[in-house]
Amino acid sequence: MVGRRSAFAAAALLATFASQTRAQIFSLDESTRRFGLWSFEVGGQMAEPLGGFRSSIDRAWGFGGSVRRQFRSVPALRLRVDGAWLNYGNEKKTVPLSPTLNRVVVDMHTLNNIALVTGGPELALPAGPVRPYVHAFAGYSYFYTQSSADGNDGTGSFASSTNFDDGGWTKGWGLGVRIPASLKTAEAALDVGGRRTFNGVRTYLRHGDIVDQPDGSLLFTPRTTTADFWQYHIAISVTPRRGR
Repeated sequence: MVGRRSAFAAAALLATFASQTRAQIFSLDESTRRFGLWSFEVGGQMAEPLGGFRSSIDRAWGFGGSVRRQFRSVPALRLRVDGAWLNYGNEKKTVPLSPTLNRVVVDMHTLNNIALVTGGPELALPAGPVRPYVHAFAGYSYFYTQSSADGNDGTGSFASSTNFDDGGWTKGWGLGVRIPASLKTAEAALDVGGRRTFNGVRTYLRHGDIVDQPDGSLLFTPRTTTADFWQYHIAISVTPRRGR
């Protein structure tokens, strides 16, 4: 009898939880209705290389952001567009401006970067103090190495060139959690999460893969590997209040 009562109690608890979850997915509470359907996010990112990419580079650091559109008919569903810029290598050299202007020196910076633009659907708990979410995406990733010349007096860059690049389609999935706080004009949320990014095979350069030759030419040592990685982020998400 005790076992039967425990089973009934567990079933009742499960039914109550399922009912509450369904209510949150398919309807909005009064506090959530105060805010609009568009959300904007920006924050820092770190990429952890996987597979062959891990043997070539350590980590990449940068920033990213997203724009999300919610649907009132199905509040748990969103469409999102993400962008990110990541740097995985830096090199700085002080060199003459040219062979004939060898008394004028400049700072030459070489950066190894990844840029991504992706989009896809997201499913998220639309209400509550903690709101987990999952999403899938597809888009384009661009690996490039760029050099620029800066005046060493702090005047900024006056010339730049892309030394090497490779791009292609990317796809993956991600998950995270948002912890919201209601402000006077918007709802802000701390967003912590990660995503698995599949880039396939890429050809790229890392720090030290460009060698300046005595005749002024450049020697490249490109690397071709799979270029998948985990992206982790800590960001601030803002959903403006609806206009009256």
